[in-house]
Amino acid sequence: MRELTARDAPRPPPGIENIIIIDNVPMIPESKVPKLTNVISKILSASGEVVSIELPLDESTKKTKGFAFVEFRTKEQALEAEHQCNGYPLDKKHVFSINNMSEFGKIMATPETWEAPSEKDFDDKESLQWWLMYNHCNDQYVIRHDNMTEVMWCRKTDSMTCESRANWSDRYVAWSPKGTYLATFHRQGIILHGGKRWQRIGRFAHPNVTVIDFSPSENYLITWSSDAPADAQNAQAVVVWDIKSGARLRDFDVGKEPEWPVLKWSHDDKYAAKMKDNHQMITVYEAPSMSILDKRSLKIKDVKDYQWSPTDNIISYWVPEEGNLPAKVVLLKLPERVEISSKNMYSVKECKLLWQKSGDHLCVSVERWTKSKKQTYTQFMIFSMREKLVPCEIIEIKEKILNFAWEPVGSKFAVLHGESPRIALNVYGSTDGKVELLKSIERVTANGIFWSPRGRHLVVAGLGVMQGVLEFIDTKDFSTMGTGEHFMATDVEWDPTGRFVISSVSFWRHQTDTGYYVWSFQGKLLQRELRDKFYQLLWRPRPPTLLSADQISDVQKNLKKYHSQFEAEDKMQQTKESDEVLQRRKHHLDEWEELQNQARYRFEKRKDALAALRPAVDDAHDETITQVEDVFINETVEVFDVKIK
Repeated sequence: MRELTARDAPRPPPGIENIIIIDNVPMIPESKVPKLTNVISKILSASGEVVSIELPLDESTKKTKGFAFVEFRTKEQALEAEHQCNGYPLDKKHVFSINNMSEFGKIMATPETWEAPSEKDFDDKESLQWWLMYNHCNDQYVIRHDNMTEVMWCRKTDSMTCESRANWSDRYVAWSPKGTYLATFHRQGIILHGGKRWQRIGRFAHPNVTVIDFSPSENYLITWSSDAPADAQNAQAVVVWDIKSGARLRDFDVGKEPEWPVLKWSHDDKYAAKMKDNHQMITVYEAPSMSILDKRSLKIKDVKDYQWSPTDNIISYWVPEEGNLPAKVVLLKLPERVEISSKNMYSVKECKLLWQKSGDHLCVSVERWTKSKKQTYTQFMIFSMREKLVPCEIIEIKEKILNFAWEPVGSKFAVLHGESPRIALNVYGSTDGKVELLKSIERVTANGIFWSPRGRHLVVAGLGVMQGVLEFIDTKDFSTMGTGEHFMATDVEWDPTGRFVISSVSFWRHQTDTGYYVWSFQGKLLQRELRDKFYQLLWRPRPPTLLSADQISDVQKNLKKYHSQFEAEDKMQQTKESDEVLQRRKHHLDEWEELQNQARYRFEKRKDALAALRPAVDDAHDETITQVEDVFINETVEVFDVKIK
């Protein structure tokens, strides 16, 4: 007979999960029960359909006992009511405390007397930011090829393995936004790794997770599974986790094909927003309680999309035209719910909300119909968020838009438009709310724009069918610093410091010549790595700098001093590598000479016996054989030297 496990524990009877228990309900006479029942029903009806409300009576006092049982149509509605109304102040003396009926047994099993937890020895954890203190200031990236996952140090002339494991992840890997954690995917759920030894920092049990998302400040993890087992609890749920405690904060039932990300986070992790009721409202939740902000949603009919500002608690959204009402884009400040700007739009086919990383600007890319309704053109509405009254400038481009990208720091943005071979790159700048064209470069072979994280430099790339042509541009004077080609490149990634660029060919998109190239920001090819079944490469993000603006300015002023210091370290590293190469060559040459000596010894030992087996020959013939043997040995040595080089 097998040993019983936690999975064998008795489960609540079916239907009990859709019932909640409300504590701290007023104790009232039986005559007032219908009125209180109506009040409770109105409060809870926003969460779902209330089937019944029971207020048990105390037979001795003929008053209610101070709690209520409420049944909903579904368990999801009951869960929503628990999150939304737990802590609801009915009046100053009565604040609702809500629990699900399925938790009743656990609550009743709570001991009457409190026992102090046992003391545990202090566990000195590894620093999760250890890589930032690396003396040579190198950055890391992770790659996946075949069944291997490797974390690499990127150096100027080569990359060095930091950690390498087979079958480390079942699907792919992902860094957290500040680079603290490396997430790996497994059949049972997600594991976060960190520290110098890449230990397991947290485990999150959610079967067959398909995609994940981190909150910007790394406090929360969101997981979703598209093919969880049918008998799994909340099989299709999106789950919100607290990363540090591992607690499961809330589940959302979203079906098999949700719009990802289901939850969009504010920059400070205070709020998470979700589209609800088939695009009829946006619900904003407060973290970590995951309760609805102010107990009410933003009711916006037919809202199509919304995005948070990367630096402020401002949410932008747009709604399409309806009848004689124009389409509209709105900027809303939370939690005040104050509209700070809006703009009407007409003949709109599609909109995209594109925030600059520093939050200084918002671009609304509007695809509009012409009067004939047969063709479209594009307008870019540029909102200057730091200017008074949030002015909006409009740029119109008649040709097809291939790509748009903001400079991460600064005020520039770049647009690729046209069709091959007449593709043009336009770079614009925004100053004091005014937008102007800085440069237009004609006939570029590109369909992608990639700005350096530090601004100023950008790479325009012709990915996929454009054969992987790369052009490195300095937007200070719009000079081309360098060009290159990575045949059939599918991805381009800048390192967090803006020193290196990696182009790669992923096996997911192209099955031959997979691997990656490392380039300098000026377009010089530094490394070429080809790997069979190469899937993925991701640079490790860096957290925001702790330096003040004055300290950064001081570093920039003394850049030459630091430059010479790092140049000296690079030379020392190259010298060390050259010595290692020479040592390897000498070792190979010594091995070759040893093989020659062994062959000569065996030949001399068997020379007389071999001579007795063949007919006598004249001396001239012997000399010819000796000459051929010498030439053969010399040629072999030369060929080996070439291979070593």
